[in-house]
Amino acid sequence: MQFNTILVPVDFTVNTRVAIEKAIAICDGPNPAIHVIHVPEPTSVFGNYRIFFTDGHYADEREDSRLQLRLKECLLYISKLRSDITTCYWISYSTSVERAIKEKAVDIAADLIIIGKNSRHSVLPFLNTVVPSRLSKSTGISVLTVKPGALSSHVKTVVVPISPKHPEKKVAVINGLGNKFHLHIRLLLLVEKDDDPQTLQNSLLNMCRMLKYRALDTISYEVLYAGNRNWGILRYSRSVEADLLIVNPETETKIGWFNKHISDELPVNSKTQVLAVGRRVLSLAK
Repeated sequence: MQFNTILVPVDFTVNTRVAIEKAIAICDGPNPAIHVIHVPEPTSVFGNYRIFFTDGHYADEREDSRLQLRLKECLLYISKLRSDITTCYWISYSTSVERAIKEKAVDIAADLIIIGKNSRHSVLPFLNTVVPSRLSKSTGISVLTVKPGALSSHVKTVVVPISPKHPEKKVAVINGLGNKFHLHIRLLLLVEKDDDPQTLQNSLLNMCRMLKYRALDTISYEVLYAGNRNWGILRYSRSVEADLLIVNPETETKIGWFNKHISDELPVNSKTQVLAVGRRVLSLAK
């Protein structure tokens, strides 16, 4: 698995810098490419519905030219650090930020979407304009969420929760990252009240078997009992100071009554990156 084509939504804040830095570090493959997309602020907002009013058009020429200049600066920065990466920018005057990202990611056949995030709508998660897990599920594309605290950190300690559902997706991603970084893989088996011990044991053995011949620095595992699986994943990641958490977007990203994304519980200075592995990874890994 290689992240050959990466889409990075940019807002020209610290989110942009951290997301672009991670894209440069991860981008790989025979024809590496990074696309940046900007969804301008609307004239007004009603709930999550964005409305544009500018002389009867979505934007005037001056504003569009200003945005293009800033986006070209992003591409120049990437080219200076990695001259082998092809770059491209896009502007979308969409009424939905998430829909604009989704449509462009599908259009360019992205392998990865990187979301820079320094806000925390942990109390009112519906205020989030982009929900990484929902974006991954709707597109089948993996989504990496990063906070400013991860700007200068390198991927070393990787926490991988074990479950019977599609472990090969996570293995494909681990293999790809293992070719670029020196990784310590921490497999985490969380046991809840109604779990079948034999099924969990088989899941752990299966994952260990798939990783047995991979070029990884170290692999360890831990079995913990947890009243709530996803809270257990978050607590364990904090305890080992994980650099990266690889999760299933359907079952391992939601926390609390309001189904907050797990990244909303991470502080702005957190170095832990959250990678929701999309289902498309299977076809890419073949």
